[in-house]
Amino acid sequence: MNKVQLLECGLIRKGIAVTAAMFLAMASSAVAQQAIPSPPPEAPPGATAVNAQGTLAPSTTAAATAERVIVTGSNIPTAEEVGAEPVDTYNRETMSKSGQRTTEQFLQSIPTVNANVVPQSNNENGSNTAVGAATVALRGFDSRATLILIDGRRVAPYPTGNDPGLVNVMFVDLNSIPAAAIESIEILKDGASTTYGADAVAGVVNIKLRHDYQNGAEASVQYGNTEHEDSSEFIASAIFGVGNDTTNVTGVLNYYHRDSIANRDRAYSAVAPFLSSNTSPYNLQLSGDVAAAAGGLNLNSVEFAGAPSGTNGLAPASTYLYNATHRVRSATGQLPGFNFNEFSLSYPESERYGVYLSGDHKIFGDQMVAYAN
Repeated sequence: MNKVQLLECGLIRKGIAVTAAMFLAMASSAVAQQAIPSPPPEAPPGATAVNAQGTLAPSTTAAATAERVIVTGSNIPTAEEVGAEPVDTYNRETMSKSGQRTTEQFLQSIPTVNANVVPQSNNENGSNTAVGAATVALRGFDSRATLILIDGRRVAPYPTGNDPGLVNVMFVDLNSIPAAAIESIEILKDGASTTYGADAVAGVVNIKLRHDYQNGAEASVQYGNTEHEDSSEFIASAIFGVGNDTTNVTGVLNYYHRDSIANRDRAYSAVAPFLSSNTSPYNLQLSGDVAAAAGGLNLNSVEFAGAPSGTNGLAPASTYLYNATHRVRSATGQLPGFNFNEFSLSYPESERYGVYLSGDHKIFGDQMVAYAN
């Protein structure tokens, strides 16, 4: 052991080049002593091979098949310690088995997105004209913080209305995307503002459409109704496509119609629990019907409770009459507030037509592809 140490010290004194050569020689010798035997040559298809026992065995070589995988993401580089983002993917088969008929209804049914964050506007008012439209808002934010993409690209917002419940907030209407045209839905459950911008603080919903339907067609018809048979729903869709390995054209036709449900058509919503008097801050009055059902005491035949008029110093609608029997609260506070549920909707009437057409052509294989949607 001492002799080896002295020898190494002597080599170091002579120079770094001699030491490096010595280490290389030792490494080469070690590799030569532990050389891995080269594998035997593969037998041609259909031939036999000799196993370790010297018997003949048929060749088991099989051609490997590669599965096509499409991944969407960002080209922005990240550190190696940054893991994969939490993305939930729902394919067309999952959507079909869920029994949901529209994109909005499917998003309401999945655990990642609860029903409260897919609002649908039911009634028009001064700040919201997007009746029948729906959007999505993740993680407790409103729709301004959730980015909706189609095939990984931004799309134009809904043109004629605000986000349901918000003023001057544009959004992407989920109901404008027919379920028959969707291949899969990806939901990024984490904030992605560094990649996509401030409109992706809550997350991203990426809707992938169908592009590879080749040489065929299929059609689907769905019908449903309520127990009261007053709100029928009819959905018809067709998908077709032609193409080959380099060129493909896919088209989808969709029609949707559903009758409305008025609040007055149901006993539980005919009279609102709180009647609006159109004043602030005392805007709500508890109706006598609700108080009686709960066993409460009715102060008079039409109104259970309400703040006296004039106490807030505002009377914006205290003298306006809607008709002879329904009136905004009078100055004495004895008349009922106006029951807007007689004219509002629980579910709006919806009728939609949709046409989707997609074309792809591979110019240089997958390296250069021309497309149009």
